[in-house]
Amino acid sequence: MAIDSTGKPTTTGIMNTKPNVPKAPNLSALGKGQPAPKPMPKPQAKAEPEGTPMELEFAERAKLLTDEDQAALQTVLSPSVRTALGKIIPEFKPIMDAYGLNEPNVVIPASLMSSYASKIYGIQNQNEALAKFYDDVTSDIDQQVGQQQQPNVPPSQPAQPGGLMTSPQNMETV
Repeated sequence: MAIDSTGKPTTTGIMNTKPNVPKAPNLSALGKGQPAPKPMPKPQAKAEPEGTPMELEFAERAKLLTDEDQAALQTVLSPSVRTALGKIIPEFKPIMDAYGLNEPNVVIPASLMSSYASKIYGIQNQNEALAKFYDDVTSDIDQQVGQQQQPNVPPSQPAQPGGLMTSPQNMETV
């Protein structure tokens, strides 16, 4: 509130006049005019997938693969193998891209690995030696993963029976 030059109190609005309220629009004709526009029908999805007949055939065959077959493809199809096979069978490339790892493979013949494992473990049966080698490699990986999940606790500090929030300084016997 302020005082004008004549000494009357004033506000931010105009004094001694009614506010200008606009008239409401006339809605009586609403709905009596043109009919409401009908919504456009949505285009229906194509019943047939897109692609050449050969690509569709490859896709159907890929759906029929067993879990074991899919696991084999996942481990073997590296980027370089997918690229090479894509050059031979370009129609199969989109399906191959769904499988495989995005890292290179190290391919070692099983005969080389089994002879190495036979020498290391002293097992004459190459299949048993190879199985032992595989178990050792995968158990090392499992142990490393297990060690990463364990909390880092210095071995010089034994675990406290009261938990982490207790301290030997606060544990007084009376």
